[in-house]
Amino acid sequence: MSLLGLELSDAGILVAGSISTGLLEVDGSSVESPGFALPEKNRLAVGVAAERKAHLYPRQILNHFWDQLNTEPLEQPNPFAHNHAEIAFEHFAHIWKTVSRHGKEMIIAVPGFYTPDHLGLILGITRELSISVKGFVPLPLIAASDRLPQGLLLHIDMHLHRFEITCLQRKGQLSQQQYLSSEGNGLYKLYRGWVDAIAEEFVRRTRFDPLHQAATEQELYDRLPGVLTQLGQNPSVHFEMTGGSKVYHVTLTREVFYRKGAPVFEEIHRHIGRFYERYGKDEPGPVLLLTDRVGRLPGIRDTLAAIENCKIFHLQPGAGAMGILRLGDQLFEQQAGSIAPFLRTLPLPAEEPIADGVLPGQQPEVRQRPTHILYRNLAYPITEKPLIVGLEPVVDKSGIQIRGQTAGVSRKHCTVRLRGNDIVLADHSTYGTFVNEKPVAEKTILSLGQIIRVGTPGEELKLIACVNTDET
Repeated sequence: MSLLGLELSDAGILVAGSISTGLLEVDGSSVESPGFALPEKNRLAVGVAAERKAHLYPRQILNHFWDQLNTEPLEQPNPFAHNHAEIAFEHFAHIWKTVSRHGKEMIIAVPGFYTPDHLGLILGITRELSISVKGFVPLPLIAASDRLPQGLLLHIDMHLHRFEITCLQRKGQLSQQQYLSSEGNGLYKLYRGWVDAIAEEFVRRTRFDPLHQAATEQELYDRLPGVLTQLGQNPSVHFEMTGGSKVYHVTLTREVFYRKGAPVFEEIHRHIGRFYERYGKDEPGPVLLLTDRVGRLPGIRDTLAAIENCKIFHLQPGAGAMGILRLGDQLFEQQAGSIAPFLRTLPLPAEEPIADGVLPGQQPEVRQRPTHILYRNLAYPITEKPLIVGLEPVVDKSGIQIRGQTAGVSRKHCTVRLRGNDIVLADHSTYGTFVNEKPVAEKTILSLGQIIRVGTPGEELKLIACVNTDET
């Protein structure tokens, strides 16, 4: 039976499949499903669908149910769920509906602050959904199960409402030595500060206030991940918004974002110092494992790089879920008689010199390259000539004209072309291009099966391969 590895974080649940050897789509075309829920007229919307309305209906949105997983009655009951556990059930069911065809057995990586009571509730949810859970493992432990250099090993993660620092011990086995959880200092707080900073810049420069209306506030949150990605590579980005009949624009700098995030980043820095004072006196320096959620925050690496003799590694997205698949059945071979045990130690991987910021991974899988883009049942061939996607009328079959939901679509939104052995997408738009719901920072290499989204809610295009590559 095929194994699934699930990484549980309210910032985004991810699932890896042993057959596909990669992260699976768990929520529409997205590989992440955030911990949001919204009671609507006839259903409880969860995941991406709820997140995209979080600031249209701020009083109704629910996003603490994974962080405060319990059966206590909700302060504001709704017809679909009476407590956080019931909301979590709906979210898990939504994900399971998508990934169940990839496997029936699952190992779940959970945050470090989860207690046996949390695990019991998750086990009840999975049993109700007829999911065979082989066991649980701490997310920091399984994400750090690859080869690493000597030093005090600290795993740093950030969820919606808290950050976690976990000190991992390497004495015969890999285990959790100590952890710290700082409630109230998570991505939700940082995003709120950064959205405020963008709005302040618009008011100061143009007198246009994007927080004045819920629709433009929601747009800021929707586009924020793209801004963060661009600021991770550039000192500033140009940002435009439409208000009424006018277009307003400002320049957003990495420095502004760093100042807003500095209090949280500096608190992480202080706690790392305390861990080192307590556990790392005989170590050559701290080895920091930043989850992808942390590593992509503008300014965080600059803050942590100031720590003396520090080595920083940026974990791949879904490192916990992929770690489960890498170790597979080894995880619970000694506990076959137990019912969904909680694994607290792992075999110690071999140590070897590694360049800073680079983690060893599996050999790259040989995958078939996309040959066409499928849009509205028509397949458009990908060649060395750039294929233009946007509102521009198509000339000589040189592009794909977007129709339907065109809000946020530029005339020349993006281009796709064959370059060497890669299919490369270049973003030329004002409001961003998304691949599997991840914003594209200038360019990205495309893979078979990925979904390109342009506009909001937008139009979707799929990367496919035809057996006969001359087929149009």
